[in-house]
Amino acid sequence: MKIRRTAYTIVISICFWALATVCVLAQPDIPRISIEELKTLMDQGAPVTILDVQPKDIYAEEHIKGAISFPYKSQVELEDVWSLPEDQLIVTYCDCGPGEADSSDIAAQLIRFGYDNVKILRDPSIKGWKEAGYPTGKK
Repeated sequence: MKIRRTAYTIVISICFWALATVCVLAQPDIPRISIEELKTLMDQGAPVTILDVQPKDIYAEEHIKGAISFPYKSQVELEDVWSLPEDQLIVTYCDCGPGEADSSDIAAQLIRFGYDNVKILRDPSIKGWKEAGYPTGKK
């Protein structure tokens, strides 16, 4: 009986830890932008920098046309961001599903570096972009 309670407690603790981790990574306070909103901005010629935070090999296969490869790092450094424009919208995206974990983490790091106009491409992100038939690029 005591072993069952201990096992149950361990399982519940792991579930709470996993849920807390997902909630922290999701960065719900960073604004999202829809696929349609991003496409409209691009069509209007609005100044926007799009960062694909997927691994370079996935970026090379296919990415949003005009996006810059900015592979995910748990700790972005000043040398990674110095060339990013400070005076325009920066949109991050990945293919991580609901919560946009990698792109939201990069967006949060950019905000900590002082970038104040950062948004995350809302899920279904690149999948939805391709399904809509919007322009993509290949390296």
